[in-house]
Amino acid sequence: MSGFLKGVVVGIAMPGEEMRSLLRKRYEEIRGALPVQLDQSAQQVSGRVSQTASNLKGYAQQAATKTRETGSTLGNLAQQSAQEVQQTSQDIAGTTRQAASSMKQSPQASTTKPDEDGDAVDLTLEY
Repeated sequence: MSGFLKGVVVGIAMPGEEMRSLLRKRYEEIRGALPVQLDQSAQQVSGRVSQTASNLKGYAQQAATKTRETGSTLGNLAQQSAQEVQQTSQDIAGTTRQAASSMKQSPQASTTKPDEDGDAVDLTLEY
């Protein structure tokens, strides 16, 4: 016989006052157990929330560190690029000065360029 049926059979055989007393006692036991279970559940949830907050703090610190590293790397790349641009502009200026100097030394510069028919056209410049 199942426990439920045994309880029903025993409950039917009991007098009314005895049944109410037994039910009241069982109700108090259950009611007393609920706060303990709720407290345990609350502690578990609190522990999980605390762990999640700790994890999120760690993730935020990792992101901040990575952001600082990336910013530093980008700063270095920008500085390197600026130096390369400066060096290139100095090289271009030097080449231009040399070309101008060599053109001053020769009385005329001659250049040919093909026209639409493919024939060479003289573009001689006199100074």
